Amino acid sequence: MQLTFSRLAAAAAVLALAAGEHAASGGGEVTVRGAYYKERSTRVTQPMMDARFDVGQHGELDAHVLLDSISSASVAAGAAGQAFNENRFEAGASYLHRFGALRFGGGSRLSSESDYQSALVHLRGEMELADRNTILGLNLAGGRDSVSNAGAQTDISQPIEGVLYTSLASLSVTQVLGPDLMGQLTYDIAHLDGFQENPYRSVAAGGGLEPERVPDTRTRHAVEAALRGFVPRTRSTLIGSYRFYVDDWGVVGHTPELRVVQELTPEIDVHLRYRLHHQSAADFYKSIYESADPAVEPFLTDDAKLGRLTTHTVGGKLEVALSLFGIDSGFLNGARAQVGFEYIDQSTYYGNAVAAQLALSVPFEY
Repeated sequence: MQLTFSRLAAAAAVLALAAGEHAASGGGEVTVRGAYYKERSTRVTQPMMDARFDVGQHGELDAHVLLDSISSASVAAGAAGQAFNENRFEAGASYLHRFGALRFGGGSRLSSESDYQSALVHLRGEMELADRNTILGLNLAGGRDSVSNAGAQTDISQPIEGVLYTSLASLSVTQVLGPDLMGQLTYDIAHLDGFQENPYRSVAAGGGLEPERVPDTRTRHAVEAALRGFVPRTRSTLIGSYRFYVDDWGVVGHTPELRVVQELTPEIDVHLRYRLHHQSAADFYKSIYESADPAVEPFLTDDAKLGRLTTHTVGGKLEVALSLFGIDSGFLNGARAQVGFEYIDQSTYYGNAVAAQLALSVPFEY
């Protein structure tokens, strides 16, 4: 299914109108943002629009639409040393309804690019216990992706096509631990079944180049623990988390993260972030294979994301209410602007990267 950005924007407008028509009274927020990512051989720009609407007294509708514009000279593109450009379109929506202490809903997401089409549906439920001091959450999702090498920049490439099915489940417990302290524990499991190779990647094996081969199935597990605390005296919010990851390909990952949100004035917040990610290599990962024989090496990959790697991410964000500049009436009443920057130190051949973001959030009532 080939989508256009205008069609996605029209779909988002229809969702907005539907929410307005069915809500007796309520409000919401629209956020328009632009993101930029750059590493040694790849550049990504991403305009995005998010919208949230109250639907009646007990419903909430969320929708988003985005466009990725990717420019790269990666060998994985199918032509070493040649740049390529590709666009990815995505739209999604979800609805959540409250039934007393229970909230339940679901949604879907569709994305399309020249060589990859993806569809995902999900269900979400939350139950509040002990006067809302404890919240249990359950998320279930299923997806189908169609993969090909349609973006290869050569006429001699053999057509490659595949389908990947994904099943996900997430269970979370959020607990109020004190007047200014909250904790959360989350367990995620994902099972992937189908085509998981990069259709453009060639691997050095047996003295030549062979197409990448990886297992048809992969099961991933992740456990994350997080604490969020507020310090009234300094108006500071401290957030710490640790995520442990393991899968049946042999990858084991550790990801601690620390964030600080500091209120400078009622109109200005500063966000600081540090994240460390370290993982082991997949059992079958090698940079060069001595043999290409499937009986000797059933799997072949030199994907850096399946190798041993370490990344350090350091960043910050400034959030400012437009009322600071005297803009406190009209449709921009209550609006806030954000500007963020991150530097990512990576141990892979991709090299280090930078990421930046600009955003404007505008609340509204109807």
